[in-house]
Formats: sequence, C-alpha cells, structure tokens
Amino acid sequence: MDDELLATEVAGLVWYHTLELAPEVTTVGMFDHRRSEEAYGLPADLSGLRCLDVGTMDGYWAFAMERRGAAEVVAVDLEDPEELDWPASLRRATVKTIDETKAIRFALAKAALGSRVERRLSSVYRLDPAELGTFDLVFCGDLLVHLKDPASAVEKMRSVCHGSALIVNPVKEHFPYRNRPLAQLDGIDEFEWWLPNRAALARLLLAAGFARVDTGPQFELPARSGGPWKGRRRWVRGWVR
Repeated sequence: MDDELLATEVAGLVWYHTLELAPEVTTVGMFDHRRSEEAYGLPADLSGLRCLDVGTMDGYWAFAMERRGAAEVVAVDLEDPEELDWPASLRRATVKTIDETKAIRFALAKAALGSRVERRLSSVYRLDPAELGTFDLVFCGDLLVHLKDPASAVEKMRSVCHGSALIVNPVKEHFPYRNRPLAQLDGIDEFEWWLPNRAALARLLLAAGFARVDTGPQFELPARSGGPWKGRRRWVRGWVR
C-alpha cells in the first residue's frame, strides 16, 4: 500500500493510539505515548522474549515490544464492545466507535509496519495458558481502571506469566492514609471503576500470586482532548520468582 492510500485509510478512522505508520503518515490518536514511552517501565531490550499485550487496542505497546527485540508478541483484545465492563450508567449513552473499529485499525497498522504480532481474541478474564501458553513478559496498560474485577484479571495475567507482568494504571495518591492500600470507586460519571494508590496497586499483584513487586514513579499522560484521562499514572512490575 502506498503512503497516499495509507493516509486516506488512516484519516477515515478514529484512533486510540498515535502511531507512526510511514514517514508522512501518523495516526491522530486519543493518546500519544511516544514522549512518555520510557516512563512506562518497559525494558529496553526484550531480545528472545515471548511477550503478551493485554487489551491491545491499536497495538502501540505490542509493536513497541516487537521493536525492542521480542522474539514473539501476542496481543489480545475483545472484538465486541458490549463485552466490556461498561457501567450501567454509561453503557447506552456512550458512543462506542473507537471500540467497534479496533480490529480494522490494528490490521492496518500491522500491515503498514510489516509487523509479525499475532492478535488473538480474548477477555483478560479468560486468559488461559492452555490456549496461549506462557510468557516471559505480560504487559497491561490502562486496563485495570476499566474493570469491575481487577483482582481476577491480575490472577489471570499471573496464570499466563512465567517471568514478570508490567501493569500500568492511573493512580490517586492523595488519600488521608497514603501508605494504606486504598482505591476510589466511580463507575457513574466516568468509565473508571477503580482508581488505586500505589500501595493498593502493588498489593493487588501480591494477592494474585506474584512473589515480589517493584513500583515505578508517577508520571503524566495527557489526553489529546485534555479530557478525563489526563492524569497521573504509575507502573508496577510483579515477578513470578
């Protein structure tokens, strides 16, 4: 596909991720991770590793892991937006275009980049080592905040992990007792069920069976619109051993 045709197809879609697909073709995503990529804690060298991207959307992190040398990258996502954990207060009112076309966007990006990433259909709640095998690195970015049951989701990620899992989530640190594991619940005004503090995010991984957890510093990821997802994030990395 030449760049002119690629640019036309890209312009006809609403993108979640900002992706550089060709020298003159960059998607206009809801989020631009390029300036914040290093803050996410992703290892610089993934040579020889088998990696999993959970909730891949347009595939930014799957392609990033491939670019960092991963031997194999599997990206999982849901096809039907109605399968997402929408709050009842928002399910009917929310326009779901960005979720309805993510398979098309991923396929277009994969072809443009000449990528070998394999996209598989699965909910995080259904991750199964019998179907997917296990991975040296499991990556999950900005997904737990959208889940009713993040504890079960992290347990499922642990089940397909034999190395480490890197999980990034928006955080709220200004609770009265910041060293206690605390989280704010919404699910009414915004599609964000749980906004934890650092302690809660780390203990969630320990509760799922990871042997130890490292935590990274807070950082900002502003949305292009300056909307509700502008805010602080933090990564935690759980190790199997």
